[in-house]
Amino acid sequence: MIQQFDKEILDFARAIQDANGRAVIVGGYVRDQLLGLESKDYDFEIYGLPIDELERVLAGFGEVIAVGKSFGVLRIKGFDIDFSIPRRDNKVGRGHKGFRMEFDPGMDFESAARRRDLTINSIGLDPLTGELLDPFGGADDLRSRMLRATDASTFVEDTLRGLRVAQFHARLEMEPDEELRELCRALDLSDLSGERIWEEFAKLLLKSRKPSMGFEFLRETGLLRFFPELEAMVGVPQDPIWHPEGTVWEHTMMVLDEAAALRNGDADHDLVLLYAALCHDLGKPATTFTLSLIHISEPTRRTPISY
Repeated sequence: MIQQFDKEILDFARAIQDANGRAVIVGGYVRDQLLGLESKDYDFEIYGLPIDELERVLAGFGEVIAVGKSFGVLRIKGFDIDFSIPRRDNKVGRGHKGFRMEFDPGMDFESAARRRDLTINSIGLDPLTGELLDPFGGADDLRSRMLRATDASTFVEDTLRGLRVAQFHARLEMEPDEELRELCRALDLSDLSGERIWEEFAKLLLKSRKPSMGFEFLRETGLLRFFPELEAMVGVPQDPIWHPEGTVWEHTMMVLDEAAALRNGDADHDLVLLYAALCHDLGKPATTFTLSLIHISEPTRRTPISY
């Protein structure tokens, strides 16, 4: 169930409505509330108002931070909320910066939501009316515990989505459908910056009960090849006397999940702990070898010679 909104959230929405616009909460807040998870991760998408008019309305609540204005995003000092204008993303180059963005306050919600990665992240909520905007069936997917691409034709345009699927698979313990798995198999993660990878890995490690699910997804879809130090552990044998659980990879995944149970909520501490678990056996692939034992038969007995 959607919780009762804080007064400030309703005040924002009413002020935008009074200016002939419409404020829709989008993204993680709506998804988490439908799952019964506590969330304060508010993001507004504003319909019907040009960004300059939106800036004027928001100025009534405090100093407007316009650093992201060229990307269609405004913030108010003291509030951890994004206010964005609906947009279309057109892929024109490699990497996450290779998009041409077209802002259109008159766009309908379905067209704006189509650019999002997964159906469960393409749901909107009008805080004033309580109306749920769900043109791609995200609420049904939440109920069936399924991850689906919002639009298969545009999903592959941002390769980071392969890592996002991995972390949502682990965080929410929801299953990617076969189409989504195929889409992820086709991604080339080599265009991702270290900063973007770090952010997704941090979410996977800090917010998952079983982080191994995300890394297993990367292995199953072939995306683990972009992390060769991790991929090298797959299939490497261990002495069954000491490691009856299996290979170095299988052992590492078990250790990772056990480490996740020891997190204390301090992100700095927990990341060190989880990365230590993930990387503690990186040296084994290069140093593991097997011995072939040659059977030496017992020497032929000879009759002692007497002198």
